[in-house]
Amino acid sequence: PDLLEPLSCRQIQQIKSRHFFMKMLHLTKQMDQTKNEEVTGMEIQKKIEGHLNTLCREIGARPTGSKANQKAAAYAGRVFADAGLNVTKQEFDCMDWTENGSTLTVDGQDIPTAPAPFSLPCSVQGELLCIRSLEELRNAPAAGKIVVLCGELAAEPLMPKSFVFWNPDEHRETISLLERGGAKAVLTLSLSPEQFVPVIEDGDFQVPCAVILPKHLPLLKSGLSVSLTLNTKRHSAKAANILAVYGSGRQKVCVSAHIDTRPGTPGALDNASGVAVLLALAEHLSGQELPYRIEFVLFNGEDYYSTPGEMMYLSSYLSSPKEYICAFNLDGVGAKGQSTAYSFYECPQNLMSCISGCAADLDGFEQIEPWPQGDHTLFSFSGVPAVSVTSGNIFGLAERILHTEHDTPDLIDTNKLEALVNFLHTLLCGGSIEQIL
Repeated sequence: PDLLEPLSCRQIQQIKSRHFFMKMLHLTKQMDQTKNEEVTGMEIQKKIEGHLNTLCREIGARPTGSKANQKAAAYAGRVFADAGLNVTKQEFDCMDWTENGSTLTVDGQDIPTAPAPFSLPCSVQGELLCIRSLEELRNAPAAGKIVVLCGELAAEPLMPKSFVFWNPDEHRETISLLERGGAKAVLTLSLSPEQFVPVIEDGDFQVPCAVILPKHLPLLKSGLSVSLTLNTKRHSAKAANILAVYGSGRQKVCVSAHIDTRPGTPGALDNASGVAVLLALAEHLSGQELPYRIEFVLFNGEDYYSTPGEMMYLSSYLSSPKEYICAFNLDGVGAKGQSTAYSFYECPQNLMSCISGCAADLDGFEQIEPWPQGDHTLFSFSGVPAVSVTSGNIFGLAERILHTEHDTPDLIDTNKLEALVNFLHTLLCGGSIEQIL
């Protein structure tokens, strides 16, 4: 009955005061949450910048099997362990390769050249023979000569002999004819007009090989006398994949990136940015309880001719594909001025809808058409649903930037990498992946 009596001015003031207090308390909590999110974002970005600096500036080029590569793998392993993950080092034999320049003299004139990566050394003289097509190569008198591959034979990279995922018949035949033909050495036109981008990059290729720029092709004519020296060396070495596991569920989600680079490149986009995201994500997982485990894989060999780290992981882990819910592979992420681009491989509709729905709420994320290059094919090849994450227009950057000394951290937008860490964290820890189980 008292509730039906009119409220006094004092009671009304008390109610208003309590309402104002609760409103201010709620607002304060919101501000604290926003501040915490900002602090967390700053912490993630700072960690990403630190990882990029260590990998690209302190360590630098990280070819598989090199001392720098081993240093990078050890660094990543320590970061994972410090974040509380169980770390495994999956070691394998490989070949380290070093070069100390080259010289090419044609009819008394010096011509700029570069050893093809992994090439055998040589110091040879002989007669030039220019070959433009596979048909010409089949009938060419190459024995004892220095062969120049041009025309259709220098239009695309020739797959290494041991590359099992995609190796066209004409590539295999070209390599076989060159090895059986008795040539002293092979010169290939660069795939780039301005930089030495090799057609042949294969440590199993048994003919010394160098690269020349297209603008110098008119100086190379069949019958001219040539002298070629390649100061290279192949060394027996070891390298390792780094695996780190968070949680203990029966099934797992794999998140991967390759840690190696081509020789001579800091490898910021390819692929320190992907490694940095994985390390920062692992550091951001503390305290999360999940119904599945998260397996972080740093592949060692994506930019190596025979992909040895990938092949070891394939034989050791992907023989049981049913254990995987899905896999995310990061390569070339975080390019300034580009979107974060994702694509699907062997994915069920509910997984694609889940990921696309999360991406739709974010600026700068877009779905692109599938593309065959990259470690994501390792999973889809084995029947594991795979998602590739890269930068929009990554192939436009490939010719000018990737695999060159210009691939530096200045190209990376760490805000995009932070957004990608949060995106993956939301998918993995916010219940999105859990819903499709």
